Amino acid sequence: MIKEEKKVFTPNATTGLLVNSTLKTIKKKSDILDLGCGTGFVGLTVAKKTKFKNNYYFSDLSQKAITLCKNNAKRNKIKIYAKTGSMYQPWEGKKFDLIIESISAIAKKVAVISPWYKNGIPCDCGEDGAELVNDVLKVTKKYLKKNGKLIFPIVTLSNKNKILKTARKNFKNVKLLVSKDWPLPRSMYSKKRLLKKLKKKGLISYKTKYGLILYSSEIYIAY
Repeated sequence: MIKEEKKVFTPNATTGLLVNSTLKTIKKKSDILDLGCGTGFVGLTVAKKTKFKNNYYFSDLSQKAITLCKNNAKRNKIKIYAKTGSMYQPWEGKKFDLIIESISAIAKKVAVISPWYKNGIPCDCGEDGAELVNDVLKVTKKYLKKNGKLIFPIVTLSNKNKILKTARKNFKNVKLLVSKDWPLPRSMYSKKRLLKKLKKKGLISYKTKYGLILYSSEIYIAY
């Protein structure tokens, strides 16, 4: 069981796709980092389900998130190494076989009207949701072992093209593992005018079908 708390980002539909993609990627015992771990759901679920006895590392900017992650690991009897800090700052000099970037960022104005960033949960990923993800993509190779890989999500309520451009600039191979459409929460339909404006500017993307507004969660691997 993974406990959740206010002010710590909780698992969502994208999180499940990230877990499944990670499990399919692991082929041997590995050093695995869950970056921006929140509750620790992704890394801890992988630890519970994989057959490999990996070493698990977790970090988050929030001390509350790290405390919660440690408690969740203890509750599930999983040995982990967890540190508080910005991006890779806690792991200077360390390299990993696999890094899971757990930040499924969205554009700031979308975050404000969404049900996902309530209870004091911050969304500091910039106007188009690409800022923090791109910062991670630019420096990740420094923290990967030879043949190491990065798995990262893109939610299309952010600037997908901008994120992919950065990924392809910094990695030789960037491949889509899985994509799934989700209906936008009905509570956000009253802001259709804002969503159309953001889409026209290229800050987000979505499609409509049968009267529904659909956004996508996409999981990529880079190496």
